[in-house]
Amino acid sequence: MVRTGSRAVRHEVDDDIEQSLAERLAMLAAFLPTFEAPEFRFGEWHHESGHFPHFNLGEEAVRFVDTAYNHGWVTSRVHWVEWIQTAEAQRFANDSSEIDSASVFDLECLLTTLIRQDRFVEGNLASAFDSGMLTAIVRRTGVLLSGAFD
Repeated sequence: MVRTGSRAVRHEVDDDIEQSLAERLAMLAAFLPTFEAPEFRFGEWHHESGHFPHFNLGEEAVRFVDTAYNHGWVTSRVHWVEWIQTAEAQRFANDSSEIDSASVFDLECLLTTLIRQDRFVEGNLASAFDSGMLTAIVRRTGVLLSGAFD
């Protein structure tokens, strides 16, 4: 579930995405200028008296999550609860520069894990953005896209 403003949006995983890899890569790579803009904010924390703090994704962040779901980057093929415990997952978590060599499947694992985990850990996706991990993932999709046509 993604919280935006005062509403929550539930996404379902659709593994029947029929798009070329180039289309899928391009959809995420398109977010790079936005994510790299100095004034861009992924969203904001809300602290209300008597309530737990919660994070509201900004409009572009919601569009990013929607894009990830709608173009097969969040997939039920990735068992994220198990994958997050693997050495591969730890390699990316401990050194986001490792994303520079990530495969398409690695990116699916990362995005599925980060986005699905955000349903259980408030602000997880925002932390991934703040750490530079999401921007590195988006940048990697652009590199893979340009390599697809070499």
